[in-house]
Amino acid sequence: MPERDPAMAPPFNHGVFLLHYNRGREAFQEGRYAEARRELESAQRLRPEDADVLNLLGLVYFKTNAFPEAEVIYRRLIADNANVFILHSNLGLILFKQGKQDEAEQFLRRAVELRPNYAKSHLYLGLLYRQKKKYGLALEHLRFAGADKLIREVEQEMRPPTQKAPVIVPPATTPSNAAPLSTTQKVRAIRADEAAAAATEAAAARTIPGDTATPARPVTAPFPQVTIPESEPLPFPEAAAPAASAGAGHSAARKLQDAVDEPQHIEAKHIDVAHKIEGASRTFTLHENGFLEINFSRSVHVKRGTVSSYSGNLKFVAESGLVGTTAQTLVRSVGQGKIFVYEKGSKTFLLDLNDEFIYVEGSNLLALEDSLTYRVEPIYDASYQRKIDTVKIFGKGSLAIATSIEPLTLRVTREYPLSISSNALVAWTGNVIPTVVDDKSLENVMIESEGDTGFKIRFEGDGVVVSEQ
Repeated sequence: MPERDPAMAPPFNHGVFLLHYNRGREAFQEGRYAEARRELESAQRLRPEDADVLNLLGLVYFKTNAFPEAEVIYRRLIADNANVFILHSNLGLILFKQGKQDEAEQFLRRAVELRPNYAKSHLYLGLLYRQKKKYGLALEHLRFAGADKLIREVEQEMRPPTQKAPVIVPPATTPSNAAPLSTTQKVRAIRADEAAAAATEAAAARTIPGDTATPARPVTAPFPQVTIPESEPLPFPEAAAPAASAGAGHSAARKLQDAVDEPQHIEAKHIDVAHKIEGASRTFTLHENGFLEINFSRSVHVKRGTVSSYSGNLKFVAESGLVGTTAQTLVRSVGQGKIFVYEKGSKTFLLDLNDEFIYVEGSNLLALEDSLTYRVEPIYDASYQRKIDTVKIFGKGSLAIATSIEPLTLRVTREYPLSISSNALVAWTGNVIPTVVDDKSLENVMIESEGDTGFKIRFEGDGVVVSEQ
């Protein structure tokens, strides 16, 4: 039997990759960085160029002070995404942490060029220029960042210390024929001398820098060690795929809004093959009565319990990488044939991706073409150990999303961030970053379902969120 070529890589196993990636992401969210590093490095060995794995691994390296390793990661990401501002800002911070000031300045200035209103890039530049003693530039960037305390510190460093005038008290003299002072007179004289000395010292302290009466002494003390405020690189929201541009998020947001807002005609009670919803792919066809027709020759993912009928030589298998999430209802149909899918009482819409990405809450996924890549990326509420399982889907292909009621498309802009309940989230896309809102006052303001265990999510950036509440 011929020996196996040691240079031949084993076949890629998507389930194993998802397992390592999801374990690593969960460990990172919970602060178990050593475990996160092991799992993410295992995922990277399976997909060395995966931008999401690289970005998360870079964050783990940063959190564990492995700055050289983090630097390598972010240089790789920038090589494929040269116009993503957050990558330049992150790498600038990592280089600054290592004392590589000139390179850090280069990347931070590029980050400001790409996103002039991003405060953290200005903060890092201000700190860098402070270290370089370029106080004018430091103040310019710190003011933009709103770092009032640091501004006061830099202004204090710019003021040369004043020279205190020596206090000279002439010795008390009395004529040779003067009578000796009594004890009371001696005490009064000493107090008068102390008061005069204090007045002289106060006058010296009030002398302004540059006053010729009191020449300023040169600053000889070393420049104080600058501590960067607690911060960390932000995730790379545009990492839909290694070659995806920042515009992919915007185009996906437009497609998502058009797909949801497109009127669905549900009056027909029969399948009219001749009349199908426009915009459907060759694999997916959405009929007017709500049936989803899927024609495929290799494999497709469908939601368990929604298959009305199928023809062809097919078999259905579970996806191990989705176990324990709300997306574990997805099963993979392998073979060649046709499937009719229907979820009673739901609204269905289709979305075609072209090297774009979208996040979908797991239970809302109805079907997914096998040409698309997906992974579970939960949003965690660490305070109460809760999460919502969103599935990131990207690449080229079609997917079907089902909602229990007519959904809403909600725009997110930098001027107007959006807050919704986690129970209402269906999908989102664009250059948007979600964070958990811990505000008790919202419990009496926002809609809550009976027995609600959800939490509030705030979306910031520029994109579209689909809600069904």
